[in-house]
Amino acid sequence: MSGNTLNAILFLISLLFDFYISILVIRAILAWVGADYHQPLTRFVVNATNFFIKPLKKILPDVRGLELATLAAILIVAIIKYFFITLLSFGMPNILGLIILALGDSLRLIIEIISLALIIQVLLSWLQPNAPIYYTLTKFTSPLMRPIQRLIPPISGIDITPIFALVILQLLVILLVNPLKGLGLGIAIGA
Repeated sequence: MSGNTLNAILFLISLLFDFYISILVIRAILAWVGADYHQPLTRFVVNATNFFIKPLKKILPDVRGLELATLAAILIVAIIKYFFITLLSFGMPNILGLIILALGDSLRLIIEIISLALIIQVLLSWLQPNAPIYYTLTKFTSPLMRPIQRLIPPISGIDITPIFALVILQLLVILLVNPLKGLGLGIAIGA
């Protein structure tokens, strides 16, 4: 297989798996914050993931709003993603490395989704604060924003806490996610 063909296959694997993992992450966060299940976005996410989550919920019940089944599904799908990627790129991977790599990548996706939600929320607050999705985004980002807003009050009526939240999220990627993924990849490929 040529390098370009392999790169195209790896790209497609990563894209498809990341899309589904992102939907699972959104489901987990929406459940945790108690989002309104009558909103179209929430209904889409639940309907797109129920076939996988419902059977897992029989084994892993919800605990304090955390859907353990969804968290397990995120990790399982990420492990499968990295199994295919490392198998095609380096050969048979080490399972412990795959678990660590999948955990790091899942954290990366969680951070990216929360960052994107923050950016969309800020834009909607300026352009269309009465949009139905604005309320959902506010609930979605509130676990991160509330503590920061307690520390940093609005300045002249302008809430600058999303800037600090985005900086914190990027620091988490640099200090936690990247080293975790590097460790996982090293173990997975035996480097």
